[in-house]
Amino acid sequence: MPLTAVDNPLALRLLGLLVERPMHQYALAVALNERYPYLNAKSGSVYTLVRSLEAAGWVAPTGVEQMGNRPARTVYALTDQGWDVFKERVRRQIREVKVNTSTFIDALAYLGALDPSEAPEILRGRQESLDERIAELERAGDSGLPEITMIEVDFVLHQLRSEAEWIRALIARVDNGELAWPTKG
Repeated sequence: MPLTAVDNPLALRLLGLLVERPMHQYALAVALNERYPYLNAKSGSVYTLVRSLEAAGWVAPTGVEQMGNRPARTVYALTDQGWDVFKERVRRQIREVKVNTSTFIDALAYLGALDPSEAPEILRGRQESLDERIAELERAGDSGLPEITMIEVDFVLHQLRSEAEWIRALIARVDNGELAWPTKG
């Protein structure tokens, strides 16, 4: 849980979208959900986060945009401070942030607690989720944007495909009785 709104994981993505071009809050929410549909970011969260980024001095209004009968919308851009913070976060997170979360790994460590007939079904459920996420990201990667703009999608797809291959092999090993299952008690 972030200690402040600017520590929200969406902050880096919103700042990144503003690196590409200034946008109003609604356009940011739409762009965020088009590029990262698996996040399912809510407009209200984006609006709140943009206000927090503005209060931190990382973004500032650059004008107002009005199209047709739609309400006027304030357009935001990165400030010099926001650009510096964005680049430093990119540097730090590439250098330091762990890719894997421990939640799945912790549960995997106790796969043997499940019945040997149940474990493959649970793993198949994960396999289906992985396949869905891979398909979703493949669609997101076909956005027509330059590859470097979506390089994280390629990285995540590589990870997910590797995990999916590993899970399929694990299911086969459990189904074939290759893994010695612990005895209860």
